[in-house]
Amino acid sequence: MKAIFLDIDGVIATPTSVRLNFLLGRGPTNQRYDFVALTYLGRLVRETGSIIVLTSTWREDLDHPNPFTQEVMRNLYAQLAEVGAPVSDVTPVLGIGDRSAEVGAWLDAHPCESYVIIDDLAEFEERPEVVKDHLVIVEDSEGIRYKHFYRALSILSA
Repeated sequence: MKAIFLDIDGVIATPTSVRLNFLLGRGPTNQRYDFVALTYLGRLVRETGSIIVLTSTWREDLDHPNPFTQEVMRNLYAQLAEVGAPVSDVTPVLGIGDRSAEVGAWLDAHPCESYVIIDDLAEFEERPEVVKDHLVIVEDSEGIRYKHFYRALSILSA
């Protein structure tokens, strides 16, 4: 199995997509995510056969009882599925450590032949062995672009 650990803010929810949603009057329940970022993500999944594992703090809202929050998450999942990158799983919310601990815990339970972590922040200090040679940092001002796609493809194909 190959896995893509995916953050949302700054990765597929970019300043460009936020501005466009505002100009088009789209609220959080029907917002569109960055088209270019989604296109590269879908292509990465297709070319590598990887699954998407959500690492974003957004995953903490999956079981939220508020209908508005549920609709925001439904919209996110629908758009990822539209581009061929459906969410297969989420990392556990540990409440201690950082995202590397959560990714590490997921990997401990689901061994992978290869994986990549796509994030706009380098908050991965708890378990450096988990991120070494697996982290693709995306500039939050642009989201996933060709250079990130290519780097992730190289990691997943190694």
